[in-house]
Amino acid sequence: MHNHTPSPEEDPYNEDFHSLSWSAEPGPVVIKKTDRPFFLFRETIIPEKCREFFEVGNLQPGKKRAVVFWLGEQRFDAFIEMTSHLSPRTRMMWRADFAAVLHTAYPTWLEFFKKSRGESPDTPSLYFTRRQNPHHYDVEFEDAPVVGAEPVEFHVPLKPGDTIDNETLRAIFHCSPEGTMRHSPKTGSLVLVSDHTRLPYEDAWVNNFFHYTGRGLGGKEGIALPENKMLVDAKTHGVRLCLFEVFETGHYVYMGEVEPSDKPFLSRQTDIEKMIREVYIFPLKLVGHKRPPLHHRDLEETKKELARRKADTSASPGTTAPYSLKGRRMLGETLPVLKREPLVPAPAQRETRGICQLCNQPAPFSTVHGEPYLETHHIRWLSRGGEDVIENTVFLCPNCHRKMHVLDLPADVAKLKSRFL
Repeated sequence: MHNHTPSPEEDPYNEDFHSLSWSAEPGPVVIKKTDRPFFLFRETIIPEKCREFFEVGNLQPGKKRAVVFWLGEQRFDAFIEMTSHLSPRTRMMWRADFAAVLHTAYPTWLEFFKKSRGESPDTPSLYFTRRQNPHHYDVEFEDAPVVGAEPVEFHVPLKPGDTIDNETLRAIFHCSPEGTMRHSPKTGSLVLVSDHTRLPYEDAWVNNFFHYTGRGLGGKEGIALPENKMLVDAKTHGVRLCLFEVFETGHYVYMGEVEPSDKPFLSRQTDIEKMIREVYIFPLKLVGHKRPPLHHRDLEETKKELARRKADTSASPGTTAPYSLKGRRMLGETLPVLKREPLVPAPAQRETRGICQLCNQPAPFSTVHGEPYLETHHIRWLSRGGEDVIENTVFLCPNCHRKMHVLDLPADVAKLKSRFL
């Protein structure tokens, strides 16, 4: 029999692991980022840096101290104990009533931890604030509705095309200041952020449909991530999806409220470490069949800008272009806003007469403007150094487009290339 040494994530008593999930600045508040033990086992390890805050710096092994949590006027009893292990740990535990409130506030995270053994960097945080009474603490759930409060109808005070900063976004939606998917139970919203200045992924508009890259990897665990699942089930659960794009660092352009236009599909993209990986792509459309707000800019100037950005990143197979400068901009340089239309001229698509250039079948449907729906595909992907020119561009039905991104069969690539010979 082989002895198995658990990893920090597998060891519920590993203080180094738990220490990373606590923030403790001088003052009356500490912050705990929730994790698996917090949701499933009704406990957490208190690291040394937080022991004085909870007034258990001198607690002896085997001893307990009662503490009280307050959510508004609701009281929840808990306790902190010093374990009797060879290397004692300070552990806080609570009763089922507090766990029930936590599970009600974050049902998708409870489901995630029940189905997955992994952790996530995007779990919500809890804020503990000392009360005047010793060992009594107010607890606030990040972005969760106030316990017992009536839901409030939320109105987005923005119109498509408006640009705001990150702090304003957070204040409007009462959501996290970080992440590409920011859930706000308080406003019933899921904020989707496509940051072209940072992300390696190729989020893009295709015929007024936005192809948005989900969180995590492909596979069952990827689609089961709470944010991905919430995006898929948004309409069923009444969650509003609000899309922002970032073309210049710190400037969030509101594109509008969106909804899924089709089922998510797998695609292969290059990550920030230049590794090809499978990801889920979520096709989205603006509510009401609207067009995305356009950022008018001369087409030739845009092409020159994309060429310059490719040169800046020394484009090669595995380099993402044209959506990211991958952190290589010069200090003080601003990122120009890209035109929100395809760089390949629209007449090129009309020449296909609505026929997919791979399966040779008619487009499956027409848009609200009466145009056959085909999707733009680069024979040599932009993420692999392909050029955004007509000679590298074909128009495919959605099924063939997915096939190319999932399989990318050599025979299909050769067939598409032959159209330009």
